[in-house]
Amino acid sequence: MQIVTASLKYLLSIIIVLTIAHSDINTDLQKALKNKSVGIPLVHNKQTIKFSDINQGTLVRNIDETDQYEILPNLKTNVNIQIDGMVTTTTVDQVFTNDSDEPMEAIYVFPLPLDAAVNDMKMIINDRFIQGIIKEKEEAKKTYEKAKKEGKRASLTSQSRPNIFTNKVANIMPNDTIVVRLQFVNKLYYENGKFQLRFPMVVAPRYIPGSKIKGYSGTGWSYDTDRVEDASKITPPVLKKGMRSGNEVSIGIDIRPGLPIQSLMSPSHDITTTKPNKETYHIELLNKDEIPNKDFVLEYSIKSGKEPSAALFTSERDGNNYFMLLAVPPVEPVIHDIIPRNITFILDVSGSMTGSSIKQAKEGLVFALKRLNKEDSFNIITFNNAYDLFSYAPLEATLDNLNLAYNYISNLRADGGTEALGALTAGMEVTKSNKLDMIIFLTDGSVGNEHEIIRAVDKYLGKTRLFSVGIGSAPNSYVLEEASKRGRGTFTYIGDLSQVSAKMSELFSKIESPVITDMHLNLSAKTEIYPNPLPDLFKNEPVIVFGKIEDKGDQSAILTGRINNEVVSLDIPIFFSSGVKNPAISTLWARAKIKNKMNDFILGNAASKKEIIDLAIDFNIMSKFTSFVAVEQKIVNPSGKSLASALPTELPDGWNFDKVFGKNSPMTLSALPHTATNKPFYLLIGLLLISLSVLVRFTRANSI
Repeated sequence: MQIVTASLKYLLSIIIVLTIAHSDINTDLQKALKNKSVGIPLVHNKQTIKFSDINQGTLVRNIDETDQYEILPNLKTNVNIQIDGMVTTTTVDQVFTNDSDEPMEAIYVFPLPLDAAVNDMKMIINDRFIQGIIKEKEEAKKTYEKAKKEGKRASLTSQSRPNIFTNKVANIMPNDTIVVRLQFVNKLYYENGKFQLRFPMVVAPRYIPGSKIKGYSGTGWSYDTDRVEDASKITPPVLKKGMRSGNEVSIGIDIRPGLPIQSLMSPSHDITTTKPNKETYHIELLNKDEIPNKDFVLEYSIKSGKEPSAALFTSERDGNNYFMLLAVPPVEPVIHDIIPRNITFILDVSGSMTGSSIKQAKEGLVFALKRLNKEDSFNIITFNNAYDLFSYAPLEATLDNLNLAYNYISNLRADGGTEALGALTAGMEVTKSNKLDMIIFLTDGSVGNEHEIIRAVDKYLGKTRLFSVGIGSAPNSYVLEEASKRGRGTFTYIGDLSQVSAKMSELFSKIESPVITDMHLNLSAKTEIYPNPLPDLFKNEPVIVFGKIEDKGDQSAILTGRINNEVVSLDIPIFFSSGVKNPAISTLWARAKIKNKMNDFILGNAASKKEIIDLAIDFNIMSKFTSFVAVEQKIVNPSGKSLASALPTELPDGWNFDKVFGKNSPMTLSALPHTATNKPFYLLIGLLLISLSVLVRFTRANSI
C-alpha cells in the first residue's frame, strides 16, 4: 500500500509539474507578450553557436544538439521593376541553392508591396520553366504536399496578409539551384507632383497577442493563438544583431515616366542613375548586394507646370473594357474660420520602437503639438503592454498644458509589447467632444492582430477621423493604411529622423485644409468601379478609380463631391481611343475588387470568400484564399524525405533584438529544421502516459 501511495504521490507530482509546465506556456505567453513574442517553439538546442568554422553569410543547422553543423539552403533575391506612367510591373527572382549533401525543403516568408496583384509564378530549374497554376489555397497545398512526398521538385506561393507571403520549395537536391519567379503589377503612388515607389524587404517581427495557444500551423517563432490564429505563418525566424542570413537583394528599376522629371532620389538607400535613352531612367542600388533589412523607397518629382491633372489608362480583356483614372480635383484655397479641433495622439512606446524609431515618433509628436491652435484641445495615450493616459479628459492647448506634455514626452522610453488594440479603443472612446475630433496614431504597426484593429476602427470610431503615421525602417503598412481608410484619414510614412518635420508639415497641411467628401464618379455607361465607396480627398491628393465598363466608346464622366457642404464637380472626358494602353489595368481592377470584398469578409460577410476565390482564379491572381503551385513531373528524391528549414530574416534596421525578444531569448540561431507542430502538447501527453504506466506497474506489483 505504501508503494501505491508513493506511486500516487509520484503521479500527482508529475501531473502537477506537467500542469504547471503546461500553464507556464500561457504564463510565458503573457511574459513573452511584453517582449513581442509568444514563445519560441522552434529552437531545439540550447548550445552557444560557434562560428569559428563557418564562413560569413553561411546558413547552418545544428545536428542532434552536437557541436556539428550542416549547411542550409542559401537565398539571393533579384528584383526588377518596370514603371510605365502610373503602373509598375515587377519581377522577383528568389534563388535557392542547396550546398549540402541532403535533400531540402526551403520555407521563406517575405513581404511584397501592399495591393500588389501577383499574377504569375514560375519555377526555374536550369533552363526549364515550370509554370505555376493558380488554385484554391487548400487544393494548391495538397498538390504541393503530394509532389513533395513523391520526391518531385515543387514550389508553393501563398499569401498570409496583403503584404506577407510565403514560398515553399520542395526537394531541393544537393547542388541544386532553383529559382522561384514571381510577377506582380501595382499602381504608383502619386501626390502633388511627386511619385513614390516603396518596396518592402523584410517582415518585421510582429507582436502576437492572445492568452491561449491554438496550435502551430507554420514555421515561425510564435505559436498560433486565440487572437492570431496564423501567428506561426507570419513570424519568420529572426537573426540577432551581428548575424547575417546570407540573403542579399539586388534592385534594378527602369522608369518611363511619360513626363519630364525634375528630381529623382532615394531617402532609404544609395542609388545610381543612368539614362540609356531619352525616354528611360535606369536606377540600381549602389551596393549591388544589399542587406534586406529596411524598405526601399524611390521618389521623383515632375517639372513644375507639367504635373498631371488627369490621366487615363485602359485595357481590354475577354471582350470587357477596363480603365484606371487619375484625377486631381482643383480645390481653390479659401479663407475660412478656424475650426477648433480635439486631437488625441496615440504613441507606440513598445520594444520595437527602441532607438531611432522612438526618436522619430517623439519628435513628430512634439512637432504636432506645436501646430495646435489656442482653440484646440489635445490628449496623449502611450502604449506597450498596456496603455497610459496623459489626461483623463482633453486639455486645452494652453502654454502650461503644452509644457507639461513636452516634459511627459521627453521622459518616454520604449520597451515591452504592442497592445495597440486597447490603446486605440481607449482613444476612440475618449476622443468625443463638441469640436472636430481626430486621432493621430504614431507606430511601426508591428502587430499580428491587424483584423481585430480594423474591425475595432470600423465599430467604434464614429465621426472621429483617424490619421496613421508609420514610423521606422519597416512599418506594417497594411494595418496602418487600412485603419486610416476606415477612419477617413491618411497614412504618412516617416522612415528617417530627417523626414519628421517635412512629413508632419504635410500631414497638418491636410488636416488644416478643406476636405472633399461624398465623392462620386458618374458615367453614362454601366460601370463597376473600385474603391467603392470612393474615399474622402485631402489637400493635394488625387482620386484614383479602377473601372469595368460595358461601352468602350467615348464617355463623359462627372466627378462630384462636397467641400464644407458646397457641391463641387469636375467634368472628365474618358476617351478609350486616346487612353494609354496597358494590359495590367484589368488585373489591377480585379485586385481592387478583391480588396473591396476582402474588407467585407473581415467585417463579417463570409459570403465574400467565394466571390474572392472565383475572381482570383478568373484573373489568375493570388489572394488570401488562392495560391500558386508548380510541380516538375520528375522524381528526383525517391525516398520523399528531406530536411525542412525556415530561412531566417534580418532584424529591421535600427531595431534592438533584446528589446523585441528579451535578453534571454533561446533564438540563438533561427535557421533550424522546423518539423514540430504540437510538440509541447505531445510531450505532455507522453510524460503523462509514462507516469500512468509506472503507476500501473507498481499497483500490479503490490497486488501480487
